[in-house]
Amino acid sequence: MFFQFLKIILAIISKIFFFISISFASINEDCQNSPFYIENISVDLTKESINEARSEAENKAKFIGLRRLIDRLIEKKNNLKFKRNEILTLVDYLKINNEANSDKRYLANFDICFNRNVVINFFRKNKLKYSETFREPISILPIFKGPRGFVIWDDKDKWYKKWKLKLKSVDGLVKLKLAKGNFQLNRTISANALLKSDRKFIRKLIENEKTNALLIVIAEPILQTDGKTYLTSFAKYYNLDGKLVNTVYRNKIPLKKISSIYDVDNTLISNEISKIIRSIEKKWKKNNIIDTSIINEVDLIIPITAISSTKLESELLFNDKVVYVKSTKDFKNKGIFKIKNEIVFYKNKTANSFQNITRGVFNSVRQLKYGKNTILDQKDISVWPMVLTKLKKLPFIIDVNVVHITNSEGRIFVKFMGNKKTFFQAINEKKLVFKNLNSRQYILVY
Repeated sequence: MFFQFLKIILAIISKIFFFISISFASINEDCQNSPFYIENISVDLTKESINEARSEAENKAKFIGLRRLIDRLIEKKNNLKFKRNEILTLVDYLKINNEANSDKRYLANFDICFNRNVVINFFRKNKLKYSETFREPISILPIFKGPRGFVIWDDKDKWYKKWKLKLKSVDGLVKLKLAKGNFQLNRTISANALLKSDRKFIRKLIENEKTNALLIVIAEPILQTDGKTYLTSFAKYYNLDGKLVNTVYRNKIPLKKISSIYDVDNTLISNEISKIIRSIEKKWKKNNIIDTSIINEVDLIIPITAISSTKLESELLFNDKVVYVKSTKDFKNKGIFKIKNEIVFYKNKTANSFQNITRGVFNSVRQLKYGKNTILDQKDISVWPMVLTKLKKLPFIIDVNVVHITNSEGRIFVKFMGNKKTFFQAINEKKLVFKNLNSRQYILVY
């Protein structure tokens, strides 16, 4: 009976939460943390009047913002064209960061929040596949092979300096962060150790940067035996454990003949950095693509495990107000526990007792007497709202339906847009890992 009641409560809470989250999806704080928020759009227009200049500047900002949004979310754009009225319907609000004007000239910097639901409907109408899942930040460590060996953390080095500048303007779904190290790391970690994929050093560096991965991007000018010179570049991806996962990018570019092969053209370096970033973005979007023309459903099992268990130290009688046990370690300070088929609420605990108890809650059966060493346990029901909340926040979720909840597990059907591979990659990113239970069902493992 308790679990039927609990199912109703959780269903009501989840529906209320989902309604509130949809109702307020467009408020400032929510939008600023979403991929539908475009920042730092600068415009400068001169017209016959200041009112005309301001109006045209706002429209231009919306167009620029939409183009940046499309670049962020869409992999294949198929020569998209927009009418002015369409752009206006996609914008939720426009935020003016700063502005200045004369009689006919208007300068301003804007942020724009696009209405997610309207934009997604636009994608569906135009049969566009899109991605909107942010990837957790990746640390970037540039290394350049100079005449005296490999160089890291040197502001005079072109490769490092250009990466530092470029990362300030990265605007995609993959958050890239320049690895800065610290005084001790910069003294102890050598470029050679990093290039040899020393897991100990790489793991320390990732921990220091507070990210979950590291990308070492190496550039090296080479002189071949035929006298031709090239800039070789490649990017090595390391996971949180410091293990080399793979080389995600590799390229070789002809260099112009100059007095030193190490004096690489700035434009060439900038273009190569942009290629590496685009390559990373493209792979991420491809792995998280949402196909609006495909509707899927998965059957998920969420185990409800006991987080703590103990035994009665003495008999528990019908009118007792205190429950004496072997230990209350790992039990919540206030909560409920189950003893056989009865649910008991307690207001506080000591090291060996639950006090101020209420017996037979949720219409559970109250027993006259429990003998010494009877087992009582406490279930971790917090996993339920946590899983439901995370699932409903995913961008491609259409519906989450609670099928049942029992003493040991809960079951839900999730309907979503796109394929199952994209679904499970996205929930893995949210720290929800499911494994195949059978041909149709998946079970939460952690």
